[in-house]
Amino acid sequence: MRVRLRRLIVGVVLLLAASPLGASAQGGAQRRPSGDRAQLEERVRAQMGRVMRERLGLTEEQATRLSEVTQEFEEERREIFALEQATRRRVQALLLEGGTDQDEARELIARMGELREREARLFRDEQDTLLDVLTPVQVLRLQELRQDLGQRIRALGGRDGQPPGGAGGRGSGRDGRTNGGPPGRRGGPPGGGPGI
Repeated sequence: MRVRLRRLIVGVVLLLAASPLGASAQGGAQRRPSGDRAQLEERVRAQMGRVMRERLGLTEEQATRLSEVTQEFEEERREIFALEQATRRRVQALLLEGGTDQDEARELIARMGELREREARLFRDEQDTLLDVLTPVQVLRLQELRQDLGQRIRALGGRDGQPPGGAGGRGSGRDGRTNGGPPGRRGGPPGGGPGI
């Protein structure tokens, strides 16, 4: 089981490192996966689905519905992540410039608060939707799996939790959060990763 999970994590890291999210986080249009990458993504999704079914004890119907719920929330998760990344870059630039623009600093603080509130709403909405599909214990196990996966990806990753491959890759949580977990955890885009 550990070997299978380790292979899954390595696959996810490779997939995330090749992800087009880097372009969308910088304001570019998100591209559709092409050939080999799309096949790799599909294999990783299938493997993750198997691990989820085993670890959460899901029925086929629950597994299908879980995948649908995850996809339902992924677009907004990516959007929030991109906005947080842009805000974080602006904060860093402001501080490197000497940090004397008090008005811009106040605006950045307000923007960070708005993004955190939006993320918290997204988390609550996703949990409510998951409770229509899974039992409360399964939802807790899913959160734990996401957090564990995020920590493992960060441990395998490079600086600042980014997967090997650098700036174009995705981390496992964002600004203190882990894949789909509640605010306050470190990592990449919330919801994180394919099909989880």
